[in-house]
Amino acid sequence: MFLINVTHHSLSQISEKFHFQKNASSYEEDAGATSTRLAAAALSYLPLRSYSSSSHILDSAAGPGIVTKLLLSPSPADVSVPELPVSPRPRVTGIDLVPAMVEHFKANKASLNWTTADAYVQDSEDLSRFKDAEFDAVVMNLGIFNLRDPVAGAAEMYRVLKPGGYAVITTWKTRRVVEILQGALDAIRPNSWLKPMYMPPEWLTKEKPSSVMEAGGFHKDQIETFEAEPNWECGSEEGIVKALNSPLWTSKIFEGWSHEEIGRWNGEIRKQLRDTEKKTGTLEMSAWICVARKG
Repeated sequence: MFLINVTHHSLSQISEKFHFQKNASSYEEDAGATSTRLAAAALSYLPLRSYSSSSHILDSAAGPGIVTKLLLSPSPADVSVPELPVSPRPRVTGIDLVPAMVEHFKANKASLNWTTADAYVQDSEDLSRFKDAEFDAVVMNLGIFNLRDPVAGAAEMYRVLKPGGYAVITTWKTRRVVEILQGALDAIRPNSWLKPMYMPPEWLTKEKPSSVMEAGGFHKDQIETFEAEPNWECGSEEGIVKALNSPLWTSKIFEGWSHEEIGRWNGEIRKQLRDTEKKTGTLEMSAWICVARKG
């Protein structure tokens, strides 16, 4: 995700919402594969075999419905979680703060025939539209660190979960993509205040997601954290350069830039790449998966 590093988190949340409203259509194409691999890894820690048509799962901060797609549609070739998709299909509700993301979710619903899914514009830290103990599972893939009050968001997850239900959140550990974007940006505009894909550094630690879930009401003995490596696979050096030219990353960076500065971008991206990255077309990305059970 792309945030601007500003002093007040509420301002950065507004900026992030505007950015994804503007670029929602390109999110699944440009970041969907990596997000899908991470979401699949996260879902593998749920008791998927126990879910049925009577189960209800919340896809929180759903974006275009990447988690929902794994739950309800055949998985892509690089995903090998035997229990996916869940059969018979459970009921899935998606929520996202960005209206354009919800529209994209609904478009996926229509094209992929998700008859048991629906989606709403809703802040993930305010689940007041849902009653207590409504869900068998809550999944928030790469969203918890964008909430104004993550602990309040965790508390809401706890409230809407059935006893014995699971909440799963993910956050990044290492992000090679960010290093490359920042390196190219600094080379062209060394005094820029922009921080591509900014997130508070504490969210890169193993301890942060578990501490937030505990503060939200989950017992520490019912919280486990796992590591995943959903690397960003672009196929080639040219694939990486093309991917990092997407408006999803560059629309904010390029604001106010001259044609000459924009023209330098691809070359500076290439300079940031390691030899192995040029050969494989793969950028290392690792993440934390925090699984919390409601006792």
